Amino acid sequence: MPTERERLFGNDLKLRDRFGGFDLISNASADLDLAEGNDNIIQALQLRLLVRQGELAPLGWSNYGSRIHELIGEPNIPRTHTRLMAYARTAIARDPRVAEIRDLSTQILPGERNTVRLQMEILLINQPNPLLMISDINLEAR
Repeated sequence: MPTERERLFGNDLKLRDRFGGFDLISNASADLDLAEGNDNIIQALQLRLLVRQGELAPLGWSNYGSRIHELIGEPNIPRTHTRLMAYARTAIARDPRVAEIRDLSTQILPGERNTVRLQMEILLINQPNPLLMISDINLEAR
């Protein structure tokens, strides 16, 4: 029997970031694996950050995604970090399961001059404890 959290956050096909794209994952019985509950909400929010806003408009999802892709090639400086946080906040806040974004910060990873670590504390609906989500965003032009 699914828990309240699993029912609230649902399930979807589990994806793996691979070679600049996403790939489906199979489980032990050679069937497609599922992201359920907490894993699903994390995957869903990560995808909102990575999909370009407007990319899914032909499918009826014109507001899905973010503008983070506009920062590719920008210098890894505070001004870029401010824009990154604004774009991330807007994208994540659009998910109906998000009640509030409590904290949002960025940092430069040592030895990674083109990568920004984005850290968000997100309060989800009907949940007492916030979710900590960390995403590493590469600003390097590919």
